[in-house]
Amino acid sequence: MKKSIVVVALAFVSLVASELKAQQHITDKIKVFFNHPVDTTRSTGVKATYITNSLSDTMSAYIDRAKYTVDIAQYDYTARNSGGVGKFATAINNAYARGVKVRWICDGSAPNSGLNLLNSNIPTLGSPTGGNYNIMHNKFIVIDVNAPDSNDAIVWTGSADWSDYMNTGDYNNDLSIQSKQLAIIYTQEFDIMWGDSTHGSQPNATKSKFGPYKTKVANHLVSVGGSVIEVYFSPTDSVNKQILSHIATANTDIYSAMYAFSEDVDATAIVNTVKNGAFAAAVMDQYSLQYGAFSILSNYLAANITIYTGNDIYHDKYLIVDPSNPCSDPLVLTGSHNWTATANSTNDENTIIIHNDTIANMYYQSFAEDFFVISGNILDTVHLACALGVESVSADNISLNTYPNPYTDKTVISYTLLQDEKVTVSAFDIMGQKVCTLAGGEMQAAGNHQLEFSGVSAGVYVLKIQAGNNSLVKKLVKVK
Repeated sequence: MKKSIVVVALAFVSLVASELKAQQHITDKIKVFFNHPVDTTRSTGVKATYITNSLSDTMSAYIDRAKYTVDIAQYDYTARNSGGVGKFATAINNAYARGVKVRWICDGSAPNSGLNLLNSNIPTLGSPTGGNYNIMHNKFIVIDVNAPDSNDAIVWTGSADWSDYMNTGDYNNDLSIQSKQLAIIYTQEFDIMWGDSTHGSQPNATKSKFGPYKTKVANHLVSVGGSVIEVYFSPTDSVNKQILSHIATANTDIYSAMYAFSEDVDATAIVNTVKNGAFAAAVMDQYSLQYGAFSILSNYLAANITIYTGNDIYHDKYLIVDPSNPCSDPLVLTGSHNWTATANSTNDENTIIIHNDTIANMYYQSFAEDFFVISGNILDTVHLACALGVESVSADNISLNTYPNPYTDKTVISYTLLQDEKVTVSAFDIMGQKVCTLAGGEMQAAGNHQLEFSGVSAGVYVLKIQAGNNSLVKKLVKVK
């Protein structure tokens, strides 16, 4: 009995060390920035980053490292001099002067006074105005997408428009993601609006497409640091369907932080998670009081919904699902997309969904502090410790989770394919003998899949999953 206890204890220590290493790995690839204080006492291992100066300073630092290309799709850039957010124009001009190719898309109806600070040779393109089109509301930068070193490729996105009050006063979140595959997807979307699939320096107005006239990008899934990231663009990808489907995955707790929230179906979906036993809380800007979604939520959330009524704007736009339950599928959904009909059907918007418990917890640190500052109340939620561990590995086209592991009865094998593949899943004992085949080489569609492994005696097993030309091997431990 003592030997068994030692083996299980060592396995648990190993899993804890593995989890800490995984947290560090993901934060090497994905960096999250908040421009208001965060509650780091809620951290499960990695403290969220509160930028004390401004988001634009951090953006400028990334531009200063650009070597080859910078593509910008930004709704509005308001600046009149080189101070404050105007420093970003200085960083762009310096990049252009050292030979970096710069392309800039803005909303044609927004002031964009900061464009006057740019070198006049830098090409810019304003979105169309009038007709069935509303606004180009994107907020993203793609840096060095085709650099020889794939580690140079960066995507920056989030909720902030570029102005001094947006960077230091209004509530916003931004993030940078190191991923060539993700940069390629964002560049494809940029090129559709730019009107040149060859990444030309000058826009092609005759082929440029915005809003409902755009074509879809082909890929929406990538693996970054062992975690799946989904990316969608409005209006071509029916993004509100994605929002609804991810709200529905909440098992334990769910949090929404939103400037404009007018989609009643989204509010109803959150209420349904409460009816199913989840804890829910929300922060809204006072702008959303005019919509029925607030009434729908307030009837069920009671004291767990709060409205920001300050002089600035609560401009965040994010959803956190199950940050307190690492045995579920913790995720963050964020980007430029407010939860409105126009964001879904007419605007150009980008939405990114990160499936990772560390990133979800970092956003929760920000949400909890915002909620306290705005409402005066402290969130009191149940936080689950996945005592038997969650492990995640990934290859180029597949990401794999097993939970719990070690396990006592059964373990759930959850994997995400980045493209359609023929999949084989087999389990072997410690001697290399096949125990069972869970998937026999059939073609499976891109997306999320789940299997269960059970019915074996206590011991160590090896799970092998083959998807196309890629394979992953993972150790499973069943304890008595």
